[in-house]
Formats: sequence, C-alpha cells, structure tokens
Amino acid sequence: MSKDSDVEQATKPESGVVQVEPAIAEEPQSTTPTTVSTTTTVIAVTNGEKPVEVTPATPATAEQVQPATTIAGIELATPTATATSPSTGSGKANMDPALINFKVLYVLTQLCGLTMIVLVGTWIGQHFGGLGGTSNPKLEFNWHPLFMTIGFIYLYGNSILIYRGFRTTRKKTLKLTHAGIHMAAFILTVIALKTVFDSHNLANPPIPNMYSLHSWLGLSAVIIFSLQYVAGFVAFLAPGLRENYRVAMMPLHIYFGLFGFVLAIASAVMGLTEKAIFALQNPAYSTLPPAGVLANVIGVLYVVFGALVVYLATEPSYKRKPIPEDTALLNSSSVNE
Repeated sequence: MSKDSDVEQATKPESGVVQVEPAIAEEPQSTTPTTVSTTTTVIAVTNGEKPVEVTPATPATAEQVQPATTIAGIELATPTATATSPSTGSGKANMDPALINFKVLYVLTQLCGLTMIVLVGTWIGQHFGGLGGTSNPKLEFNWHPLFMTIGFIYLYGNSILIYRGFRTTRKKTLKLTHAGIHMAAFILTVIALKTVFDSHNLANPPIPNMYSLHSWLGLSAVIIFSLQYVAGFVAFLAPGLRENYRVAMMPLHIYFGLFGFVLAIASAVMGLTEKAIFALQNPAYSTLPPAGVLANVIGVLYVVFGALVVYLATEPSYKRKPIPEDTALLNSSSVNE
C-alpha cells in the first residue's frame, strides 16, 4: 500500500482505527491528498473495539522524566522530581519518613559524639592535671583516653556511617573518604597506644603492661581494625580484583567493621572504670566524687554513641541506594569482572 493511500485511510472513521486530528490547522479540502508532516505520529489500534478520542500528550520536561535505571540488576536512585506547584512542598525523598528519622538520629549521634569528646577533655583537664610529655608519665597517659575517644570511637563510628550520612555523594568519593577517616583514626590510635606504653615503662617504679582485660580487648580491637583496613583497601580500592571477590568480601567487611567498633566501645568503658578505680583514691571512687560521676557519664555516652552508630548502619530502610552518577563506576567494575 502506498504512502498516500495510508494517509487517506487514516482519515476515515472505520472500525478498529482511531481518528487522529492533525495538530495543525486544516487546509481546504482538495482532490489531491495532502501529506501532513508532524514531528510526532500517534497510532492507536483498538482491535475492532469502539474508537476512543486521542489527545496529544504534553511533552514531558527533563525534570518530569525519570526512567528506571538498573545496572547489573542494581536499581539506581533517580533524582527527585521538582514540585509541580508550590503546595506540593519538597521532593519525595524529603518527605520519606525513614529519611527524616535517619536525619534526626544522625544529628543526635553527632551531638552525642562531640559531647563525649568535650567531657573527656574536661575530665582529664580538671581532675587529672591535663596533658604532658615523656618527662611526666602520668600526664602523658592522659593523651590515651583523649585520642582513643577521638580516633577509635568518634572517627571510627563516623567512618562507618559515611555511606548513609552522605547518600547523594558519588560512591568513589565515599570510598576515598571512608578510607581517609579510617587512616586518621588509625594514626590517633597508634599515638594513644604509644602514650600508654610510655606512661607504664617510664614510671618509677614501672607499671606492668597488658595484664588487664581492658588491655586485652583494646589491643584485640586495634588488631581487628588494622586487618580490616588492609583487607578493605585491597578489596575495594586497589585495582585488579574481580567483582565477584568484592561481592563475597562485602558481608565480611561490614561484619568485622561493626564487630571491631563494638569491641572498641566495650574496651573504652572498661578503661574508664579501671582509671577511675586506680586514680580516684581521696575521695574514693566508691563515694562517687565529681570525677567519678563524670567518668560514668562519659561511659554512658560511649554506649549511646555506639548503639546509635550500629542501629543507623544496620537498619535496612536507611540503606543508601546507588545514584545515577555511580553508573560509570558500576560499568567499569562489570568490565573488569
């Protein structure tokens, strides 16, 4: 059938064919069929049913079109559409109750962590003489609880939450930030360990090392943290590893990361109690002096901070979805597989 006869047939209201009105003004009819050029051709087939009226659809804007995108079976999050009217409020993501709850708990976690650091500084400054060097082993020891609190608890916890706290940032940037925060925590932890060993070895008489449960669990947490860092760097940052190995490593990476963090919290609570019992003699810790009360408050903050971090990191509804900017990273990983 020729093109002209197709156009002529489309103007007849036959059964099974929808009559489509031209988008431009009608020209006077003539004996010669006129070909209508339009940018969009709409064809509707009704299979013998009653024809229905078809109206041209309004072209969708770039903000309204959000195609579902999947890479290797992973659903990518699409940008939230802009509100069509002032009464609709912010985007869908901002109205998500789970995301609102996450933001509230995330801010609470940060406030708890910062308060914890401030109170540790106040504790060692007002009740234990402040900070010092190797010439004064007792004051040098005070670097240990301060740096452990900043590095091995606060930074460690924030490194765990980096993927969920900054969910709109590209995955590659989050990986580098995650590794960078871990490295800062590791450096502070090494300094804290050096100060505690110096304070024991340089004391007169020397104090034995590694005899308490606090030291056993603390050193175990540091070893797990170090091995976890090396394994994570090789699996997720170093090039050349096959994607299936990375997928297999991810559950272990998550588990041992959280396990090491919980172990660090437990060790820190025992270390506070040990320090309070040995150092608070007049008045004794059993009489609950201000230094003892402050030590207990810091321990409670340790536990609350750890519980919030673990909850935010394990709650499924708070999980970060890949964003379209991660497509290139996912594609490159699929190519290397």
